[in-house]
Amino acid sequence: MSKNPSAGAAPGDDADGGRDDTGDLRLRLVRGMLWTALGLIMLVRLLASRQEGLPWSSVFVAMIPYPALVGVLLGPRDPRVRGALLAALVALYATPFALVGTRWDWLPWPLAIAALCAFRGRVGWPLFGMVLVATYAAGLMSGDNALISIHRTYRTANDGLIVFGLYALATMVAQLHATRGELARWQLLRERSRLHGELLTMVSGQLRALEQQLTRAVDAEPQAARDLLGTAVDTAREALAGIRQTAGAYRSQPAAPVAPIDSPRVARLSLAAVYLCESLNVIADALTDYHRPWTMLLMVPLICAAGAVLLLMRPSRRQMILLALLLGPTALPLGYLIWELTLLSCLWPFLLGLVLTGVRRPLSWVLFGVATVLYMSMTFYPPPVPNLAGVAANLTSMIILTWLSYSLIRLSRLVTVLHRTRRDLAREALVRERTRVARDLHDMVSFSLSAVALNGELCLRLLESDPARAREHLATLPELAARALAEVESVVTRPAMLRADEEVAAARAVLEIAGVRPTLAVHVDPLPASVDAAVAAVLREAVTNIVRHSQARTCTIAITSAQGLVRLRVINDGVLPIAVGGPERRGSGLIGIAERTSGHMSAGPLPDGRFELVAEFATGTAVPSPSLTTMATAES
Repeated sequence: MSKNPSAGAAPGDDADGGRDDTGDLRLRLVRGMLWTALGLIMLVRLLASRQEGLPWSSVFVAMIPYPALVGVLLGPRDPRVRGALLAALVALYATPFALVGTRWDWLPWPLAIAALCAFRGRVGWPLFGMVLVATYAAGLMSGDNALISIHRTYRTANDGLIVFGLYALATMVAQLHATRGELARWQLLRERSRLHGELLTMVSGQLRALEQQLTRAVDAEPQAARDLLGTAVDTAREALAGIRQTAGAYRSQPAAPVAPIDSPRVARLSLAAVYLCESLNVIADALTDYHRPWTMLLMVPLICAAGAVLLLMRPSRRQMILLALLLGPTALPLGYLIWELTLLSCLWPFLLGLVLTGVRRPLSWVLFGVATVLYMSMTFYPPPVPNLAGVAANLTSMIILTWLSYSLIRLSRLVTVLHRTRRDLAREALVRERTRVARDLHDMVSFSLSAVALNGELCLRLLESDPARAREHLATLPELAARALAEVESVVTRPAMLRADEEVAAARAVLEIAGVRPTLAVHVDPLPASVDAAVAAVLREAVTNIVRHSQARTCTIAITSAQGLVRLRVINDGVLPIAVGGPERRGSGLIGIAERTSGHMSAGPLPDGRFELVAEFATGTAVPSPSLTTMATAES
């Protein structure tokens, strides 16, 4: 299940917003695949020992190294503990030689697994190779012929590769799962740095020039002050248009990465290595049992073709069908005419792994059961019928390979999903951040620049009729310009936190400057900081739109709270015709208001020709009225 982050999540929150789209990427499942494979290998070794007629004492002695191997795979972080476990594993593996000599199944597969899983690649793979070489040499020294030694080495390598493949994938999944938000946080910081530099480059020059023009106008002669003030008003208007255009551009979503996410390399290599080991074992068994080398002309191409389908094709139904067509005929009369082909049934587990991951239950289990019956019938025919331990060992070996194939395919898909989730989380974090910056630019900086422009125009009118009052207003303008610049510099690094009481006072002042008579009715209790900031931002946007897009003479602002709801209502007259369906229809003001209210707002003309905006904010468990919905109406 997915938990989408709320639209209003603060940028300081975890970048992933608590989301988890990784399906069954639960560490219990991932580790369960590893421990199941290890348990099956241990069971096969136990059954193989019994098949060879070893007494139970030797069988139990052979199991002495297993606890130390489990400890190594648990991956203790303390190097001393890890070193002690490795030393114990080597010592415990050597112990049975002192007790029963070579009369036990002395395959050093625990050492092969430890070499790959406990050490990094540059050390682990050479150690793994040394274990295999030592296995072959020890087999020859103990009296085995070359073929038996090769088979012993193959089983050691196969077991080591099976566990290592699952161990590496399980480790990868655990790391990705634990750091699924890191990519989002890193890209978020990079995007903030980029936006900050872009904004400063684009508007900081204008705002600094605006501040200088206004500062010079304060002490200038009347005519020079008039000229400087007119230039400053034009500069403020240009900067305001640029800010609004930039805010609109930031609302566009960043393009999704198009680079495909491939399955992890370790899964492909592990599957390839185990398939190669099994294929070589099939070929060796065919030459040993049937002594007909010419049949390799048919067997080897089939093995190579099946390997190409398994390892090179993307997981799909087509891949499953092709692999079934290549390996399936071994169960048909063709396999019984050329007995060597029946050995290809040893490669069926790789097909069954695809079936278990690509076919829904219970059909996948039915197919697995049918394949198991066919496998057993071909493996133990013709007579003599082997003993029960041999039957169990071969069946368990088949289950191990099927489980390996299933686990590698499943885990590689899970890792791919997790990579995609990390990428999606990063993109969502960028979208949230760009939306926040656009909203704060539109709400904060636009308001400050609008105030500068309005005050500047008022000062231009008062310079003729009331110079003293004009100078009084003019003295406040450099501070407003400096505040606009500070807001631009800070808007990227932190979210805007406005206060409703301050915005009510600012709204009254701006409306009066614009020649609008305000009527205020504010009756609210202390609000949570987030709600207080949202109410202030929506009020600021509403007042800015009234000043910019209407010829209002009166404006009523009412803020009330009751039963866990805060309602803001703004009504003005002087609605221009452009307010209904005009070019301002798609502005970002109403979009920002809808985002801050989670869509619980309405905006539109009243029957008497006035314009009304109503926004509701939940302060507790109350749900805003369902009748309030966002309307695609012009900003007024």
